[in-house]
Amino acid sequence: MNSYSNTLKEVESLTSKVLDNNYSSENLDRLSELLKSSKQARQCYTEMTIQDSLLHWESVGFEKNVEFENPKSNILNFSLIFSIAAAIVALFGVWWFHKKEVISTGVLVQESSDFKNFNAVSYTPNSVPNQVNKLYISDTVVANDNLNLPFNSILANSRRSKNDAYYGLQLLKEGKNFGEGGVIEFNGNLASWKRSEHLSVPTENGVMPKIGDQMLKFSSMKVDVHSQVSQTSEMLQVVDVRNLKIGFEYANAQLQTSLYFNKGEDLVGDSTEFALSIHAIASDENNENSSIAHKEFNIASDVNPSTWEQVHQDFILPTGTEFVIVSMSARKEGPNALLPDDGGHYADGLSLNLFIDGENLAGPL
Repeated sequence: MNSYSNTLKEVESLTSKVLDNNYSSENLDRLSELLKSSKQARQCYTEMTIQDSLLHWESVGFEKNVEFENPKSNILNFSLIFSIAAAIVALFGVWWFHKKEVISTGVLVQESSDFKNFNAVSYTPNSVPNQVNKLYISDTVVANDNLNLPFNSILANSRRSKNDAYYGLQLLKEGKNFGEGGVIEFNGNLASWKRSEHLSVPTENGVMPKIGDQMLKFSSMKVDVHSQVSQTSEMLQVVDVRNLKIGFEYANAQLQTSLYFNKGEDLVGDSTEFALSIHAIASDENNENSSIAHKEFNIASDVNPSTWEQVHQDFILPTGTEFVIVSMSARKEGPNALLPDDGGHYADGLSLNLFIDGENLAGPL
C-alpha cells in the first residue's frame, strides 16, 4: 500500500516539475518509466495535465480580455509555452508507448469498410484489365454481403478471410485465370483459387517446414482484451466443383482433407488451438453465395516447435455444392493470450482429395 502511495506521490511531483518547466532529463526518464509500468500512474498524470490545461486556458482568457482593454500589454508568455510543450512531449511519449504496446500484442481494432465501392483489377493472359467488383487489393478490407456464412463459424468472424474467400469465388465464377494474392490452378474439369504461395515462408522462429522448404504462416493474432482471446485465420483455397453437379449425377461426394500445424517458441510456451475449416457453398439466381454445410476440425498444439500436429478428416459434400472453401485458424484463450505473438503460427502439407462414390476422382487439389 505504501509503495502504491509513494509511486503516485512521485508521479505527482515529477508531473508538477514538467508542467512548471523545472525538470531534468532524468526526471523525464523516471516519469516515463512510472507511466509505462502503472495504469494508475497514467490516470494520475492525465488528471494533472488536464487540470493544468484548464487553469492555463482560464489564464489565457483573462489575459485576452485585458489585451482588448490595453493593446500595449500583449506580452508573450514563454513560461506557459514551455510548460505546455513539455506536457505535450511527455504525453506523446505515453501515447507512443501505448501505441507500440497495442501493435506488439495485436489489439483488435474495427476494420474499415470505407472502400465498399472500390474495384480491384485482375489481368487475363492477354494483359487486358477486367473489373472484379467489391473486392480488395492486398490487405485492404472491403465489406460484402454476398457471402452468407453461419454466424458461429470461424471464417464468418474474420472480415479479411471472408473477403479473401469471396474474392476467390468471384474469380472462379467469372472464369479468370489470374488474381492478386493467389494462383488459379486447373485439375481436369476442376478449378481452384489457392493462396499457398502468398502465405509461404521458409524456416523461421525455430520451426522447419514439414514438407519441402516452405510452409504456411498465419498473420499476427488479433486480441480481444475484454474476453482475453487472441486469434487469427487464413483462407487457403476455393475449389470450383460446379462441373460435377454433386448430388445430381453422383450419389456420394467426399472431400478428404489433411493439414499439419505448428507454433514457434513464445514467452510462456503454452498451447494453441488450431482448426481446419471447410464450407460447402451454393449460389442462387441472385448470385448470393451461402454455406449449405460446414465443419471445423480442431487440434491442440504441443509446445515443441520440432513436431507437427496433423488434422486428417473427411467432409461429405451435400447435394448442390458448387464451391468448397477451405480455411484455417489459430486461437488462444486466457491471460497469456494478451501477450505478444512472437513465436508465430504455421501450417504445412495441405492435402485435398475428392472421392466420388468411394473412388478418387481428383487430388491432390
